[in-house]
Amino acid sequence: MTSTEHTGGPTRPRAAWTPAGVEHLDATTVVRTERVTPGMCGPNSLFASRLGDWTWDAVTAATGTDVYDAHNEDGAPVYLSFSYFRIRGSRTLHPLSLRFGDRLQVVSGVFGEGSESVLTLHRVRRDDGFAARPLDPVAFHTRPDPGDLRVENFNRWIARGRDGSNKGLVRAAPVGFDHRHLPVAPRRFSARAACARARRNGTFLDGPPTGHEAVVTGFTVDYPVEASRDLNGVGLLYFASYFAMLDWALLRLWDRLGRGEREFRDRTVLDQRICYLGNADADTTIRLTLTLWRNARDPAEERVEATLHDLGRDTALAVAELKVTGGGPGRRQGMRSQP
Repeated sequence: MTSTEHTGGPTRPRAAWTPAGVEHLDATTVVRTERVTPGMCGPNSLFASRLGDWTWDAVTAATGTDVYDAHNEDGAPVYLSFSYFRIRGSRTLHPLSLRFGDRLQVVSGVFGEGSESVLTLHRVRRDDGFAARPLDPVAFHTRPDPGDLRVENFNRWIARGRDGSNKGLVRAAPVGFDHRHLPVAPRRFSARAACARARRNGTFLDGPPTGHEAVVTGFTVDYPVEASRDLNGVGLLYFASYFAMLDWALLRLWDRLGRGEREFRDRTVLDQRICYLGNADADTTIRLTLTLWRNARDPAEERVEATLHDLGRDTALAVAELKVTGGGPGRRQGMRSQP
């Protein structure tokens, strides 16, 4: 059992290791101030990677479990894997708008999802010198400040199966993971439910987006997983590599539409979410299939849906959806389907 620390309200387990730069606002909410460095901006995947680190830090601080060094009862490593990752930006603050030296205030709230899962919400904004306030999950979803960048991470504890590969991962909570004190987020905003629908239906959408016209359907590209770039330090296909693969495929779709590289870099990512359905080894080829819709009233706004499929095993690895705006003068009317 972990010891507890009194905070003037609810108690939180005392962590054996405290992440640097993290301060508690209450028992399950932490704040940090970050300066944007070259290693966290530019490609979309770099910022997603840093957000993942902040999630692990927040869960460590809120639960007392050292997420970076967690084990099951047999002593085998246990990892806090990403099942659902959503980043909602605005035209004033989104992942591609970050520049060297920007200062950010990050408030992270950790919520209970049972003994094998956890939900973390991040509210990211430019640091204006004002004191951080606790995170209200209802306001987070319904009353965001125009300058907020909002992030949802739903994570599950996993371990490798008996064969030791990335294709037989199993659920496994670490020893000492204390979740009973964590608040529960309103179920109507459930990330678990959103991911379950995507897993069940192979899509986040109930049908074509209202008010949008299909520009491209069935665009496919094949991505060979590389051990030299796509795996993390424990040999798993890194969660942020999925973001990189999606951008890699999107750039090729934009090229097919006659759009330039500069327009690709200047796009605004208003919303992006991924439901992770599986992992893969380094010898895997992943097929990405993209569909693009354009807003009939605002042609600069587009939505893209993508699926990631393991060709060798014929299994789904992820479902993704993006909402982007921008494109500039180089955009041309696109094709209706891939030849």
